[in-house]
Order: sequence, then structure tokens, then C-alpha cells
Amino acid sequence: GIKSITRIRLTDRMPPTSWNRSAPGEYGFYANVNPAVDHPRWSQASERRLSGSGASRLFASRIDTLPFNGYAEQVASLYANMDLRRYF
Repeated sequence: GIKSITRIRLTDRMPPTSWNRSAPGEYGFYANVNPAVDHPRWSQASERRLSGSGASRLFASRIDTLPFNGYAEQVASLYANMDLRRYF
């Protein structure tokens, strides 16, 4: 596997990612979960936390999805002034 980053190359174009290569109509470059924007096949407004074990994981209660997976305080500034409906 990857052990360290040896080079970072900056570009003026968004390179393809594995997500938007496999399903370009479903995943954008940033592939962020935005609870205010539904995925083409399901709602992202709520989720099930996978905790516990066995069948209880499958039947966990749904909870509201938090913006940026709960890290909004730490990362929201990275997306300031970005149209999060377009660049999901």
C-alpha cells in the first residue's frame, strides 16, 4: 500500500476520481455528503450509524446527516463561496 506522499502536482483542471469515473451522474469531484441535496437514487438527509454487531446494525435508528459528516466546524471554510448543490 501507500506509505508516504512523495509528490503533489497542482493542476488547473479537476482530475477524474474513482467515484466520478464509476458513476459520473451520481458523484461530483468533491463527493461530499450534503444532507440538503439528494443523491440521484436516495436521500442523504438521514443515515444509520453502524454500531454494535450483527442484525442490530441493520436496524439501527435513522439520525439526521450532519453537514460535512459532522466536521463542518473544522472544514466548512474550505468550501466558502462554493455552490454546494452544484459541487457536491
